[in-house]
Amino acid sequence: MLISTSRFGQLCNRLALLSHLVAYGQETGRPVVDLAFGQYAQHFTGTMINPYLVRFPAKKDLLSYLPLPWKYGRKWLNRWQAPPPGWQIIAGHEPIDNACVMLEDTVFPETKVILIQGWYVRASQSMKKHEPIVREYFTPLPTYQANIDNLMQPLREKYDILVGLHIRAGDYRLLLNGVYIYSLENWRLLMAKMVNLLPDQNVAFLICSDENYRSQTDFFAGFSVYFGTGHLIEDLYSLAQCDYLLGAPSTYSLWASFYGRVPLYELPKNQEMPDRTAQLTLDQFRAFTNT
Repeated sequence: MLISTSRFGQLCNRLALLSHLVAYGQETGRPVVDLAFGQYAQHFTGTMINPYLVRFPAKKDLLSYLPLPWKYGRKWLNRWQAPPPGWQIIAGHEPIDNACVMLEDTVFPETKVILIQGWYVRASQSMKKHEPIVREYFTPLPTYQANIDNLMQPLREKYDILVGLHIRAGDYRLLLNGVYIYSLENWRLLMAKMVNLLPDQNVAFLICSDENYRSQTDFFAGFSVYFGTGHLIEDLYSLAQCDYLLGAPSTYSLWASFYGRVPLYELPKNQEMPDRTAQLTLDQFRAFTNT
């Protein structure tokens, strides 16, 4: 068994870790229990079955219906430092040599229960083999997918290329003194650059943001601009259906790129934007492999 107690960050930080645990569980046959993903369990077909105790493989039983105080168990396990017999604790609270702990290189063959307490834990070899299982497990609910289709299908019929813009503001205004907050003029320059990089293509832009830019459509005059629904899951998986993605460094953009295999360009710090935008080429876009 593999138990995770890491409650690090928001949705896509949790997806980043749990997706690797799912892949590792699929590879090794170990069942996975995540004590920290419950607040997002209702959004995905693979996790909604166990809204109180997220598990892989998903299993419907009595635990699926009991809202037990799992958070206290998570906090208790997080304090463990000495594992009982048959257990192995992988802290993973900090990167080692700028890298995550790899389960394939760390778990002892005799270990029966793996307790993961931190976020910097991955299983890249397993992820490479089991991407389809991971994507299936984290499929958005049909209600979300219907809203995504209602947004995206008309755009697909009308335009050749859809470019997703993840304009993250909110908490990023405080991160590193706001170095990943960009002016609307910066975004206009990026949009103009993308149109120039895609000649003879009918290009549209899908803006997904934690701030509302619908009232500033005049600023985007001259471009074909559309907006996501504003729902956390629907925006994420709408971006995953674009042809290219642009956004600040964020696990939100990375998950959209991974899930939809969409080429992504992570934006530099705002003071570097004018020069880097001028030098941007399509070769600089890469789909995130989540490995």
